[in-house]
Amino acid sequence: MPLLDDLNRRAQTIYPRILLPESSDSRVIEAAQSISDQKLAEIVLFDAETTSLLDVDTIDPNNEDLKAKYAQTLFELRKHKGVTMESAFEMLDNPTVFAMIALKRGEVDGVVTGAITPSQEVLSSALRIIGVSDHSSLVSSLFLMVFDENYSRYGENLIFTDCAMNISPTSEELAEIALSAFDTAQSFLKESPKLAMLSFSTNQSAKHAEVDKVRIATEIVRSKLPNAQIIGNVQLDAALDDNVLEIKDPESTFSPPANVFVFPSLDSGNIGYKLVQRFSGAKAIGPILQGLSKPVNDLSRGCSADEIVDAVVITANQCK
Repeated sequence: MPLLDDLNRRAQTIYPRILLPESSDSRVIEAAQSISDQKLAEIVLFDAETTSLLDVDTIDPNNEDLKAKYAQTLFELRKHKGVTMESAFEMLDNPTVFAMIALKRGEVDGVVTGAITPSQEVLSSALRIIGVSDHSSLVSSLFLMVFDENYSRYGENLIFTDCAMNISPTSEELAEIALSAFDTAQSFLKESPKLAMLSFSTNQSAKHAEVDKVRIATEIVRSKLPNAQIIGNVQLDAALDDNVLEIKDPESTFSPPANVFVFPSLDSGNIGYKLVQRFSGAKAIGPILQGLSKPVNDLSRGCSADEIVDAVVITANQCK
């Protein structure tokens, strides 16, 4: 798959320090070995018996001197929320919190976790410690959908957002999700981003609050990206096929197919990417988090070692 090959080469060039804190999991160890062998990133693991078998750097969460430094950082960061030095030490018993502090302090360049840790814990720790980027107002997610030659009629690489985080975004939040996805598409895709703000209605053919939500979001995105290819409200078929678009919105200047699909809700996004993945065999890489001030990516607890490798490659490409 050419895009993944390209992302692998870019990861090798950037070669960042990526922390995989779940060092007790065999999939993580297998992935760490593969990443190290391919020189995709400098892997850092939490010190454990299994890590001694690998030629990787380690961080020891039980090192008292290190823990004291991390506790001070956490205290300074969260004291306005009532965190004391004592509670900071207690919070660092959580490996995810420890990993985020390592990232916050700049001792690693990115964190990939979630193989054995619930997504809510990963995301809440990232939000509290890493925080939202200066250029964003919320954190969202996307999936990079990679298709083989049998299913690449509309392109080999598409972006679906938001499929993992924001349940029922407002118009303003939906616009922010779209703007973040546009930036990600510019970083990852070779083609220029073409955004489709998806709806059950094309060109406001139906009257409903959900249609209005997408219409307003589209107007916001267009005001921020006046030179970009953007269409909304639009149904999926019209965003992909110029003949369908001509029938449903004959005055549109958009040129299908779109390659960035902004779903109006988490329901539609999550169901949509899984339908495409299951019925077409597309490789769904993600969820890729966007909007954080430093790269953190969450894994599915059912992930394979290969999927961990893919997540590290994506994270490496976010370390710029």
